[in-house]
Amino acid sequence: MSRHHYNTWTRVRAVLESPGLYELATGLDWDPPVGRPRANPTYVVLGFGVLARLARSGIRVELDLAEPHTWAAVRQIMVAAIARHGLDLPPPGPRPPKWDHWRWMRDYVLATDEGIADLGRLHPPIAVAAARRLGLLDPAGPGSFTHPHPSRAVYGDGTLVRPMYRPPETVLLDNDDGTQTPAYLDPATGALHPEPRGRFDPDLQPHHGKGGSVRTHGYVCWHTRGPRPYQRIDLACGHTPAPGAEAATAVALLREVHRAAGTGIQAVVYDGALRGSHIDQVMRDYGYPVLAKQATGTPETDAGDHLEAVSLARTPQGRRVRTYPLGTATHDLPTGPCTHQIATTGGQVVEIDLNEAGDPTIVATLVRRSVKRSRRANGRYRFNVGYELNCPASTFTIWLSPHATATDPSRPEQLRVLAPGDPDAQRLHGLRSDAEGFHSSFKRTLLVDRQMSLGWRRGLVDLYCFTLLNNALAEHRAAEEDRSGRMASPSALRGGG
Repeated sequence: MSRHHYNTWTRVRAVLESPGLYELATGLDWDPPVGRPRANPTYVVLGFGVLARLARSGIRVELDLAEPHTWAAVRQIMVAAIARHGLDLPPPGPRPPKWDHWRWMRDYVLATDEGIADLGRLHPPIAVAAARRLGLLDPAGPGSFTHPHPSRAVYGDGTLVRPMYRPPETVLLDNDDGTQTPAYLDPATGALHPEPRGRFDPDLQPHHGKGGSVRTHGYVCWHTRGPRPYQRIDLACGHTPAPGAEAATAVALLREVHRAAGTGIQAVVYDGALRGSHIDQVMRDYGYPVLAKQATGTPETDAGDHLEAVSLARTPQGRRVRTYPLGTATHDLPTGPCTHQIATTGGQVVEIDLNEAGDPTIVATLVRRSVKRSRRANGRYRFNVGYELNCPASTFTIWLSPHATATDPSRPEQLRVLAPGDPDAQRLHGLRSDAEGFHSSFKRTLLVDRQMSLGWRRGLVDLYCFTLLNNALAEHRAAEEDRSGRMASPSALRGGG
């Protein structure tokens, strides 16, 4: 076995020994409404679904488990894991599960509205507990809101997963009452039919990705990770219900992570899909500063309803950039009050003055200091950020709030607690790439990177199974290090990036 990679049998053992598999299966347990009792408990069938992501095929898992020696070894591992974790669960049945058993459980138990709700409710607390066993999201861990630590940051991303079957070509037919009825074109004869010919995914929606508009499924996931390989824990995943709803889905999904992790989180990292209103909601409702790429574009597109607020200024190098005025900072000197014009550019606070030609020019970038968070009587949070302004006469600190107000609704988009150029933001920014790596790894468990299950609910169940596989590998590596005496100490985690 390589130091940084596991072979297939080690991955199988990691899944079957994972406490998260048994804890989630316990919450999802169900009894068949009719017929004879089930041959295997829920955790066995759920483990089948997780192994299907590892093998990229449910039929392959069925054939592997049908081999008597393999099933005997698998059964022994599960019995030992139940005893090790102190769980009161029945042992696996004498016969291995089959593809039909997993498909029935997936379609009629998990891929229902109730099943999806149960997965979304049960998975985040189990994943957060696994993260804390690895030293992540520890409320007593390193870092602060002023200097968030990577081990106490959560990060997320959205992705599009294309269907296995080509979407049917649709034609809208005009009715006499002015409405339209969809009809489906037969690719062989060209005839129109009220129902598509052949298999198709009825849940597809026209999402817009890097390659343009495509009818597909959108999903969002949240994670946390440590500094070494096999230290990512997948905290939550969900389906994007409509085109353009990725940010709203991510914020809503973060609520479950917030309930489970609470004060263990110090920062949230996402891409540019989170705009000012979403960032403000995360800060107010969950109490976390957000690191997200600021959208680029013209001053008109950045300003929203306050077009007159955006202006242009020159950098010390002479380049013109967009700035958002924040007003005047005043401090008292023996000779009287001294004023400074401050603004934001790229999320950072800067000082603006006029050059010899009378053009507004950035003369200094203010250094972010303390970040203070308070909680109001209504349960919502409020941040205040201190910035150090170096006046030739004296250095003083100004305090700014990044929240939206009735007169300044664009402030959360323009003023970022963690601006991209901030040293703390640069330490956290690399987590974004890992979120994209997660989605890439998930698609490699599919056939030609396409969703193998029809419908977004079944696709989301497959994604949950992949998160269980990832979390099992992370806990397996941690158990190995614990046995060998090389478990990461708090000082080692503080050095992680």
